[in-house]
Amino acid sequence: MVEIMKGPLNWLLPCKPYQDDEKLLTGLEREGTQAIQCLLLMAEPAVWKAMKQLGLQRELLNEILHDGMLILLKRIKLQEFDAKRSSPRTYLISVCKKLSLNASRLKQHTVTDHFDEQLHDFTKIDETDHGVGDRLKLLKNMLEELGAPCRELIELKYLCELTDDEQIERGLTLFKNANSLRVRRSQCMKKLLALSDKYKLSYAQL
Repeated sequence: MVEIMKGPLNWLLPCKPYQDDEKLLTGLEREGTQAIQCLLLMAEPAVWKAMKQLGLQRELLNEILHDGMLILLKRIKLQEFDAKRSSPRTYLISVCKKLSLNASRLKQHTVTDHFDEQLHDFTKIDETDHGVGDRLKLLKNMLEELGAPCRELIELKYLCELTDDEQIERGLTLFKNANSLRVRRSQCMKKLLALSDKYKLSYAQL
């Protein structure tokens, strides 16, 4: 894939032959280097803005832009791209925003899954663990500080060990489907993870 050129003339030079969307699309159909370079530069500001809003690092920018470009070129090649509905720039930005959102969700799940493992270990009761009462008390204090509805969502999942479907079927949550329940609990887990830093010294001694 073409690398994004950097320099004071990086916008002018590659885009000079493509003064309208029709010419740009023709260049993309031929997979012309200059056309691809031009479109990458056109889309970069908007894509980077979206990435920053999602908390993604700039190191991912080229990867997301290039992945989006490959998707666009494939659709053009398969004659699935409708130039009447959107311009190449608008389409590429839209695709890259979706890729950025996926990358953000993957990042959140990675953090949440790691903390899930910690929380399971934290709440596991072992008869030989004489400090378990103190540990659960500390967890309860953290959940109380976290407040509703996060407290209930985490207790139902990790203390009562109920599946998402069981929680919904028994009417133990206001959420009507598992997806919305998981999204909200994931947000709660991030808050709990941040809150745990406040109690780090306390639970390190247990």
